[in-house]
Amino acid sequence: MNFRKLGVILSSAVFLGLPFQVFAQDLTVTPSTRRDKVEERMENRQEKLQERQDKMEERKVQVEARRTEKQKQIVERMKGKLAEVVGRMNKISQKLREHVGKLRNRTAEAAKNRGADTSKVEAALVEAEKHIGLAETAIAEVKSKLSELDSADKPKDTAQTFRTGVQSIHTHFKETRQNLVSAVKALKDAVKETRPTGAAEEQ
Repeated sequence: MNFRKLGVILSSAVFLGLPFQVFAQDLTVTPSTRRDKVEERMENRQEKLQERQDKMEERKVQVEARRTEKQKQIVERMKGKLAEVVGRMNKISQKLREHVGKLRNRTAEAAKNRGADTSKVEAALVEAEKHIGLAETAIAEVKSKLSELDSADKPKDTAQTFRTGVQSIHTHFKETRQNLVSAVKALKDAVKETRPTGAAEEQ
């Protein structure tokens, strides 16, 4: 056998053997293997879906945390402003009581030194003190709302209740001032109708 024939035989053998190799490789892809690959793809898909859900939950937690922190900051600012309002109203109440005290002293002097009829003055002062007392009660109630802001689900609703209380307080302050004006006028009128007790005794 010469080398040429040997080469032809070997080439034919290699050529004829290739289909059998490819067929043998195809036989390795069994139904079980295909099922495993399908299951693997499904598992990968589930893992990716779970990752997306986890990221969504994480974002929700972050958003809620930011919202809570923002609401806390809003509440703190509200408490600061409302506390200032309470402080101003307490000062107003104190000054109004001082005015009542001064007018009562002047009224007592007019009654003692001039024999003036100060019943109208006293009535106006009693009414003024009544409204001061009502205002101070309302101030205490409004002040209690400050501590409720921290635990309130809707701080704005609590703040609205606060503002309603403040409006009531201002109404009482207005009534107090009107009665103080009436007291001053009544005292002037009472003094005009009288004269010093000493002058009457000299005559």
